[in-house]
Amino acid sequence: MRNFDSLSRRFVLLLAGSALALSACGGADKAAVSTGGADGKYTVADDYILGDANAPVTLVEYASVACPGCAYWHKNVYPEVKSKYVDTGKVKYVFRPFPASNVEIATAGHKLALCGDRDKFFKNIKIQFDRQSQIFDMGQKGQLRQAYISLAKASGLSEQEFITCMSDPDITSRYEAFAQLGYDQGVTGTPSVFANGQRINKNDLESIEAIILPMLGEDVPAETTED
Repeated sequence: MRNFDSLSRRFVLLLAGSALALSACGGADKAAVSTGGADGKYTVADDYILGDANAPVTLVEYASVACPGCAYWHKNVYPEVKSKYVDTGKVKYVFRPFPASNVEIATAGHKLALCGDRDKFFKNIKIQFDRQSQIFDMGQKGQLRQAYISLAKASGLSEQEFITCMSDPDITSRYEAFAQLGYDQGVTGTPSVFANGQRINKNDLESIEAIILPMLGEDVPAETTED
């Protein structure tokens, strides 16, 4: 397990203006509210969940706000998954933060989202994916402080509340718990997506549908198969 407290202290120092070298990752609308509905099987009490708590399929994504592949998925795949399956009550979606890619940026971004009001979590995550390139660019220019103060304000946090959040032991413990769930499921890179506990080998819509449609009792289109 990584030392997230140490990473948080390092990041607080980095907020003073040091530029970060960025590494590649491995491997709010009205519905964007964590609805609860943990079932103790595929979800846990602290999970951030969208959709019908009684949906027959639980889609769990481990993602990093510092991962370009995750940003791509959230901009190009997730919206259709959400509209076709989450919004229609067929799937409940769970986002779990995972420390992939630039770990300092991932840790700061995820802990920021965890510190904000629960009903702003998905909005905050979306903003971070939307601004990911800008955050990377500001990091290279030594302007991460400005980037994260802006993100904190979007979550209803003051600058001081954000700084305090970085070393809050309760937030650190929650973040570690989410990461450990990923490690326990064999996650080594992001995005990693599971449907009812079954890992989906590819993250495109067709591969996701090839797994979840049979779980829903629906036929898989002939062209939708997973290698």
